[in-house]
Amino acid sequence: MNLFEDILTDKSSGSGTILKKVQKQLLYFGETSGEISKGWLFSSLQVLQEHFPQFGLLLHFNTAINKHFRQSEVISGEQLSRYVRSYNEIWKNSQDNSSKQLIETVSMEGKNILLHSNSSALHNLFQHLAKAGIRPVVWQTWSSPVGEGTIQAEMLSNSGFKVNLIHEDSIGRFMKNLDMAILGADMILDDLFLNKTGSLPAILIFRHFNKPAYLLAEKRKVFHSEHIQETVLNNILNEKPKPALDLYRGNASGIKVHNYYFEWTPVKWINKIFLGE
Repeated sequence: MNLFEDILTDKSSGSGTILKKVQKQLLYFGETSGEISKGWLFSSLQVLQEHFPQFGLLLHFNTAINKHFRQSEVISGEQLSRYVRSYNEIWKNSQDNSSKQLIETVSMEGKNILLHSNSSALHNLFQHLAKAGIRPVVWQTWSSPVGEGTIQAEMLSNSGFKVNLIHEDSIGRFMKNLDMAILGADMILDDLFLNKTGSLPAILIFRHFNKPAYLLAEKRKVFHSEHIQETVLNNILNEKPKPALDLYRGNASGIKVHNYYFEWTPVKWINKIFLGE
């Protein structure tokens, strides 16, 4: 059984939430285990990486933990827990720094902001906005095909923000109301960024109406293709089709379903990227 069996069924969480779940599982496993099979542990992490190849945070963590234990013959539970904690200590302020940088740069008080998908980076941003007493109006997309935008909409509503829920296909109808878009990113690779399907047309609409779109990420999500192993890069660039039942539950034999969760957008179409630097 894979160590991350339950995480592998998650279809609605962003990369930050997935990484937190992985680390929580590793900490529990480390605290309740003696010696750990290095082969089994790394095999479980490899399966996870192959299942979520587009999640830059997971790739960064897996690369780091593999490098750290590369020379180890045996890994103890204590060593595993210690490493996960030390990694988190290094990166604990990364999201906060990105959010603070955006807040210091862009005026958001009373503005109407489009959000897409469900992102821990955006959750973090709005936590900082709430603490600062800054209350923009949220226009949250439903986020096809599984509607994880509703999770973010509920979270922001429960935090006291006024939230309008729309389908991403209808953004054009509401552009007169919108001041800006803020998107998260699962990965930034060379001159492109990867995010949930629907991000590319949203950015194109904002470009057409000459309104700004910002990207909220962090340095861990930035990669250069020449530094990524060829098989890993191939998995990143060639997303496997997702379940057809997300889109179609009929039985017509002549219909071929094309269901993908991610798409690439040129970085040059973004007004500014915030990485917390």
